[in-house]
Amino acid sequence: MALLFLFVWSYYSELIIQRELYQRENIIKEVKSELAYKHEFTKQGVRQLYFEEDLIEDLVFALQHDYQDYLEYRLNKFAESDSFVPYNFDLFIKNYYSRNPDIVALQIQNEVLNTQYQYLFDHSSWYISEMNDDVDAKERFYTVKVSINDPVSLERIGTMTAYYSYQGFDRVLSRVDEPLKGSVTLSNKEGKNYYTYGEKYKEISPEFGSGNKELKSGGTYFVNSSVEPMSEVMVTSILPRNEVKNLRGYGFRVVLMTSGLAFIAIAIPYFSLRSYSKRVDEIIGKMKEVQNGDMKARISNVKVCDDLSIIAHTFNETLDTLDDYLNKMYFSKLKQKEAELAHLQAQINPHFLYNTLEAIRMKSMAEGGQTSAKMIVQLSKIFRHSLNKAEMVTIREEINHAFEYIELFKNRFPNQLICRFEVGKKVENCYVIPFILQPLIENFLMHGFKRDRDDNKLFIKIEEERQQLSIIIEDNGIGIDSRKVKEIEKKINNLDSDSESIGLSNVNQRIVLKHGENYGVKIESEYGCGTLIKVKLPIIKEVQSYG
Repeated sequence: MALLFLFVWSYYSELIIQRELYQRENIIKEVKSELAYKHEFTKQGVRQLYFEEDLIEDLVFALQHDYQDYLEYRLNKFAESDSFVPYNFDLFIKNYYSRNPDIVALQIQNEVLNTQYQYLFDHSSWYISEMNDDVDAKERFYTVKVSINDPVSLERIGTMTAYYSYQGFDRVLSRVDEPLKGSVTLSNKEGKNYYTYGEKYKEISPEFGSGNKELKSGGTYFVNSSVEPMSEVMVTSILPRNEVKNLRGYGFRVVLMTSGLAFIAIAIPYFSLRSYSKRVDEIIGKMKEVQNGDMKARISNVKVCDDLSIIAHTFNETLDTLDDYLNKMYFSKLKQKEAELAHLQAQINPHFLYNTLEAIRMKSMAEGGQTSAKMIVQLSKIFRHSLNKAEMVTIREEINHAFEYIELFKNRFPNQLICRFEVGKKVENCYVIPFILQPLIENFLMHGFKRDRDDNKLFIKIEEERQQLSIIIEDNGIGIDSRKVKEIEKKINNLDSDSESIGLSNVNQRIVLKHGENYGVKIESEYGCGTLIKVKLPIIKEVQSYG
């Protein structure tokens, strides 16, 4: 406990010191930015004079002549100008530098000819006598000097001196969240201080340069210095260690903090292990329930993300998957039994009908009923095809079956249906599952065929498209409205379809079960404009190599 107390004491003390030092670094950066801004602002004004030929010529003449000559020169220039508004360097200086709230005065002079021009921007902070180059003016204001050169000969002809108040630095240093401890000073290479914010520590005189030091002179001081390169002014922060923190008031709080941390260090593992143990017991209990046959057992979800929650989540997911699999297997077996029964029944009916129709055909032929006999032959071929137990048939066989079905329908409605097949030679011998075309054609004949008209058309096109087998069945029948189309699209994906869409659903389900969900039946229709059915199938050229 004593070691913990000492550790917390040391850590908290160091944390306070580092926080104060980090704050001082930021303060120094802001002061340096203020210095750089003042120098850049002053130089930018001189640069803008050079950008305008009339202004720099005006300034050069003013510095190289006395004031009376300059006034005469300015009057002559104004007289020659087309403008009614005078524009000279004097107006430019006043307009440009008055934008800075910290500038107090500005002086432009030629030291050789003793020509000078003075501008006051803050009369309350300036006296005319301080415009002279005396020590008091320099100490009261922060000065920035910029040389003025002749634009032709590039010889130095004068100097611009800007006098800034230290209020800008005061604003920067007063923006900190807490009252500034220690001091911040501005000094030059010679070690002379321009400005001090806070207490003055005459016993501390850091060397010119940048760096962090801990000095001892009648006490311990943290000294942080940095030189602003444009102004060559060193910004120094001096922070006495005894002002950083008062450790006397922290003793009781450190003891309380240490005690609280010790209690938390004991309580958290205890309650965490207790909760962990309960969750382990629950997992073991649920596993035993599953062993006893209860597949509905689930572990309660916990929002904590740890190893046990992963185990519980995986356990629940596994049971959900297993339960779903068992349900699917059960219903699959049930459906299989129903399918087997239906298949047996379907085999009995075609055999019986085929034999019966053959007897009727012979009788019809004997009595001279040629049309009836032809229809019976066509129907017999259709039933014979339905008795084929092959899992895959060729496109040619499927087309022949569809053709017989259409011809049978034409006998019932002569001269009312025009049917056209278009089959690519490359796909004639490809294999498909049986009874693909007939149910889709039947869909048109039963629901889209217009019995009162003789221009019913049916177009069947089979070709290879994008490495897939494409079957298109298009008619000009009654068509289907958009709402009904959406209902049919839902039904063809459902085994429990109604009688109107059972053919489409049967074909689509068999394709999906055989080849996957990337293949199947799509329907497009507009009421009064016919229907278009698209079937996508894989290209299968050899049954032996398939699957």
